[in-house]
Order: sequence, then C-alpha cells, then structure tokens
Amino acid sequence: MWQQYLIASLAVMAAVTGFTAAAVATVQLDQDTAAQLKNLQQTVESLGRQMMQQQTFVEERIRSDGMSGIKTLRHQSEGTRPYYGDHHIGGAALSAHDHADYDRTIGLGEFVAVMNGVDFRTRHNDYKFKMPSRTSKNFNSVEDVPFPEVPPAVKNKRTVQEQIDEMRLWFKAFKEQDYSVRDYRKYFKPNLCYLEGGWTLNSKTLDEPFESDRHHLDATSWFDLQEKIRWTSYAGSKSNLENFAFLPTVMYNITDGIPQYAQWNYRIVCHPLKQDVPTSYLKVQDDLSTRLRRKYRWDKMENQRAARFKINEFGTERNTQYTLMDSIMAEIPGKDNYGTNISDAAFGLMTYDISKTGYVPLNAGHYHRWYKVARAGAMGLQINHRGFRDENMWMAMTTQRNIMPLTVKRCQGRNCVWETRRVTYAIPLEMIYSTPLSNWNPYNLELKQESIVSRNGRSGGSQANKAFNGTSTRHFYRTPVEFYHGGTAERDAADTARNGAGVLDRKGEVKQCAPTGFRIMTPSIDGVGAVRLRYPIFPVHSEGSTVGMEIDALKRAVMQMSTYSYLYEEIPLGQPLPVDDDVTFHVRDSYRNPPGLHGHDFTITAAEHKAMLNGTELQVTTTYNLAHNHQLTIYYNKNNQRYLIRKCDDDTAACWDGHSSILTRVRV
Repeated sequence: MWQQYLIASLAVMAAVTGFTAAAVATVQLDQDTAAQLKNLQQTVESLGRQMMQQQTFVEERIRSDGMSGIKTLRHQSEGTRPYYGDHHIGGAALSAHDHADYDRTIGLGEFVAVMNGVDFRTRHNDYKFKMPSRTSKNFNSVEDVPFPEVPPAVKNKRTVQEQIDEMRLWFKAFKEQDYSVRDYRKYFKPNLCYLEGGWTLNSKTLDEPFESDRHHLDATSWFDLQEKIRWTSYAGSKSNLENFAFLPTVMYNITDGIPQYAQWNYRIVCHPLKQDVPTSYLKVQDDLSTRLRRKYRWDKMENQRAARFKINEFGTERNTQYTLMDSIMAEIPGKDNYGTNISDAAFGLMTYDISKTGYVPLNAGHYHRWYKVARAGAMGLQINHRGFRDENMWMAMTTQRNIMPLTVKRCQGRNCVWETRRVTYAIPLEMIYSTPLSNWNPYNLELKQESIVSRNGRSGGSQANKAFNGTSTRHFYRTPVEFYHGGTAERDAADTARNGAGVLDRKGEVKQCAPTGFRIMTPSIDGVGAVRLRYPIFPVHSEGSTVGMEIDALKRAVMQMSTYSYLYEEIPLGQPLPVDDDVTFHVRDSYRNPPGLHGHDFTITAAEHKAMLNGTELQVTTTYNLAHNHQLTIYYNKNNQRYLIRKCDDDTAACWDGHSSILTRVRV
C-alpha cells in the first residue's frame, strides 16, 4: 500500500523532481529508492502544510488591517485631489442602479469585499429578489420573496384614477411613517439583502453563485476564470460585460499526500423581515470625500444615490452590544436554509444566545456574531464576539457537505475528540422596502412570455403596432404613468428602464405605463415627492482599521464642534462653544456573595439625558465587573427626583446579584 502511495506522490512531484512519466512507471522500488520516496513524501507534506500556513498568514494580515466589509469599486472617475476618485461609493453607493423594467432584478455593480480575511472581487451582480428556500434543504436552493399585497382600499376603487389617488396616499403614509390612518406596515415590507460567502468543495466545475437576468461568470471552469483574471489584471483590461470575478482557491488539507482544495464563492440573496424597521432608524453616514467631490450639502444627502446608511435604533451615538441588526441577522439561516437549529459546543463549551435571559443554547445555524458561555474566560468575560476583532463577522454553521470542513483535535488529559466545523459568513448590503406596486395591476395587463411581448419589433411605442404586447418579467411596465408627477430623477448610465412605454391591454388598447420594478428612489409622486426604497447599509472594510477609526472620530469632532468642543486642545477660532457633556451613572454596589462586592457604570449622551428627564425610558448596557454586565431599562422619577432602574436583564427591577434599583449620577 505504501509503495502505491509513494508512486502517486512521485507522479504529483514529477515536474519538481525531473522524473518523466515513463520513469515513474518503470521505477524499481529497491531499498535506496524507497528511502528517497519516503523523504519525498515528507517533503511534499511539509510543503503542503507550509502552503496552508501561508494562506492563514495572508488572511490574518487582512483581518488585522480592517473588518469584514466593502473595500472598493471599479475605477470610473478621478481628479486633481484624491477624493475625486471612487472608493465604496462611485456613481452611487456600491454602484447601485435601477433595472425597474425587470420584475425582480436589483441593479448592483462590481465590488471588492473582505469577509473574515478573504479578499475577493465580484462580477457585475444585478441580483434577483430571492430568498433561501423554506421547503428545500438543497445547497443554495432559493425561492421568490413574496411581493406585498395591494391594500383593499386601493383595489376597491372603481376607476383607475381613483386607485392612483388612493395609492399615492399609501406612499405618503409610508414616507411620513404615519400608520395612524393607513397602516402601511402591512404593504411596505422591509427586506434585508445580504452578501453570503464561504469556502466550497467544488473546486473544479464552475458553480454560478446566484441567478441574474443580466450577468453570469464568463468562464468554462474555475481555472479558466482564474486565468482570465490573471490576464486582465496583468494587461489592465476587463470583461466588457463585467462578467469576471476574482474568487480565490486554497489548499485546506493534505491527506496521504493528496492535497484537498476549496473554492471561495459568494451569493447575494434577500430575507423578508419578521419585524418592521422604521426608516428613521436608517441614519445617513457622512462619506465626506463624496460630498466634497460633488458639492452635496449634508441636509440634501439622504435623497442622493451616493447616500450610505447605518441602522441606529437608539437615536444617538453610543456603545452597543446586541442590537437591532443582530436580531435581524438572527432571522437569516446559513446554508441549511430555514428551519435549521444547530448547537455549537466548541472546545467543550456550549454557546448560548445573549439575547435570551439565562442559558438558552444559541442557534448557530443562523447568522450571529455575539454569544456567551457559562464559564468566564481569561479576561473574566462570558460574552464573546466571533473573530478576533471584526464587528461585522456574522457567521452561521452548516451541515452542507459542499462547504469546506475544518477539523481540530481537542484533548482533556488522555481523552481526545475531533471537532469539525463547516461555516459561512454574511454581511448586510442593503435594506429594500418592497411595495404594493409589484402586485398592483389597475389595467389588468397580461403577463406573457418575453418572446411574445416584443415580437415583430415591438418596442413600447405609443402606436398599437409598436406597443408591447402585454408585460413580461423583462418588460415589467404596469404602473400608470399618471401615478408619478414627472420631472427628472437622478439616473445612472447602467439604468435600463425608460420613463414610460406603451403596453397593449387585453382588449388591444394601448396603455401608457411606467416601469414597476425595484428603484433606489421613485420618481416624484404628486403630493408626496420622491420616495427612497433602497437603503445601502453595507459596512466598510477600512473603517475597521486604526486609521479609519481615528479619521471617523476626527470627522465627527470637526463636523459637530459644538457637541465635541470639550475634546479640543484649543478652542476653535478662539470662540467658546457650549459644552454638551455626556452623563455617567453608577449602579450601586452589591455585597451579595456570590459574585462578591462590585458595582457597574454606564454613560448616556446629553440628548438621551434630556429625553429621560422629559419622561423617556432608556435601554442601556453597563460596564463589566466580576465577569458580567447588565441590560437595564432606566427612567427618571420627577416626584422624588431619582434615577431608577425599571428592568434589569429581564422583566423585574431587581438584578439577580442584588443591586439597588436607585442609580447614582456621577459628578465629574
């Protein structure tokens, strides 16, 4: 058996050693040759291990340079200053654009991303409005995300114009977030579209990562794709249709001298949320270089395609732990799809859900980044984060055999066990609000095959012989053009839809219709204005570096001098500015044993303090002490002028370790 193995190893290394195929076939395994082959076996395995260590080194270096997120886009513009160039924002945030003439296509260009230290480049994405399958466990199986229903108040109107008027009022309610009269939350649904990546075991046959109506990987195999990437990178060229992607391959194991390879792959899919996400939670991020380059005022930025957002449900900047973003990601399954429940007990320690009171096992089959264990670690902490230092490392375990396994040996005394993990990673890309327009069909237009709709040169003209013969998934014109007020909306060269097209109804009459598919911003609606429906919320890789953090802090201090004047070494412009100090509280010491004498602190902003004095309850997280912290709901009692704890960790005011419900304001 070992002779066969050595011959196989020799064949693999023939080019290195100088042996020819004929020499391999005729070699005589005498004692000297056997010794040489044994040395060759050891050399091959040693080189293989070193290659794997080199790959780990590369990933560790990338991890320490920043966090999981978007790095950059394809270069399109430049100027006399560096900020005239593109980074994670080009013509729009993440090169987003509109294909509103398609029913489910969401326009998104190429980008470079990092996920847990893996640096890769996508093709032109233009992904579809799909979600992981709810009925199948097959690898990468997906299904259509359901479109929202049309409000009965719209459908029950007798005329098309009455339906238009009523639908405008629903859009007005959504834009103003006013559900008191028209509860838009049933018909305007938030969906998180996310980037998912992982090491797959199909390293030979090209596997298209996800469906697109407009783009695909233009290669016959992974090797062919890698060669095209090498060539275009060397020659400075590109795929004119942007159908190349750099997706690395690694050797992840070597068994009996046979290397085992894994292929990085990614996809973009969406998840319809179980909870409403008010648009007020989506805060514009100040990409100052983009504003400076385009002369955008801050108060106008929210309505630009270049705007980037972040979910902040707190209404102020503050320290956080488990947030709304975590609860959203926890709804999303890994590669096992919906209905999975996988426990994680790495190194003999069960992981628990930090969003639950007590010790509830974490469902590691869904995406998460925080977890807790029952025993405190070396730093005295029970709550941990995935990765060494990566805020955006959401991961999920899977049982799919298509995903690369890694195995480690764990021993306690003489008892040893092997633990194997298969995982994938995800980061949020954008929050998209689906609307009742997708199901609204006031002209009762027929959905037909694409070949029928545009047959005989039909191009959407206003004459009967030129109008589209019904609608299709690629010519999805169903919204009456009168629904929009007109005017010129911000456009991109990659946009494909026109403002309107002629469509034949079931009686052969031409109806002028606007495109009904997904948009970043709608055209202006009479009495409403333009409505944003796509909110890019992707993290940025460089913001996780020390430089990125310092620049963000400096930018904040400069752009809001009044708030942060206390930070300045010298008063700006020599003019004193009003101080807007944070307020710190102490959770009174507990003498209960266990855990022992200890207390906690937390800090709120001046704005939060003012709101609390006016009757608002706040949710805060305390500092750690004796390997634990507390989640508090606090309020101000005007009658006795005391700051009090309403809830501690669960639904009671009493903390498990005996802290007083009375808070002490720290005088600085």
